Amino acid sequence: MMMNKKILLALLTVGVFTAVGCQNYPVLQDSSGTQNNTASLGTILPTEKVFNGVVPCADCSGIETTLQLGKDGAYILGQTYLEAKSEENTFFDTGNWVIQGKKVVLTNQDGKKSYYQMKDDNLVMLDINGQPIQSQFNYELEKVIPKKLVGEYSYFADSAIFTECRTGKLYDASENIDLERGYSKARIEAGIPAYVEIEGYYTLRPSMEDGLFDNAVIQTGKIRFDKKASCTKN
Repeated sequence: MMMNKKILLALLTVGVFTAVGCQNYPVLQDSSGTQNNTASLGTILPTEKVFNGVVPCADCSGIETTLQLGKDGAYILGQTYLEAKSEENTFFDTGNWVIQGKKVVLTNQDGKKSYYQMKDDNLVMLDINGQPIQSQFNYELEKVIPKKLVGEYSYFADSAIFTECRTGKLYDASENIDLERGYSKARIEAGIPAYVEIEGYYTLRPSMEDGLFDNAVIQTGKIRFDKKASCTKN
């Protein structure tokens, strides 16, 4: 019997913490040098650092790159080759990350390393030897911070989808219990998309398909449903 996504995510979380035990994890501090461990009422603190940007590509218009650094020392790297000729244009890589001086070092499951230089709150991609890339092009990934996201949310049979109004891009929203509750409280028929404005950010989460990942939305703050509005009307 196939487990639903909520059960899978819960088991994955338990598995991660069981495997890592009491290790000391790398910490990326904000540029202020302090860490905020408290949140105001109604705010959910992110459990990961996420970086995003479009880096140069030799035979496409750019590589949309999302790097998620988990507090458990694991990472997920998603790369989409924009306007690529090949139908298979999205690739994922996973492994562990550590900090060495001012560099973040990723080691994937095959032992291959890649390097990023810390630059304020952002990361800059380095070459295969961990040295700056000599180029006029931009290799910087910006830190993703919670912001106002506008889209349409639907929930049906443990499947939650957020569709961004601006791009039409779909995001898995199954981790957001407050969105599910707001959807139910607004008395919206199950499965019907409803316009919503939320405070949150985009990241990556394990897919039901083995070895793949889904684009996901994480709600961290205010939620506002509007049954009279839609992406086409606003």
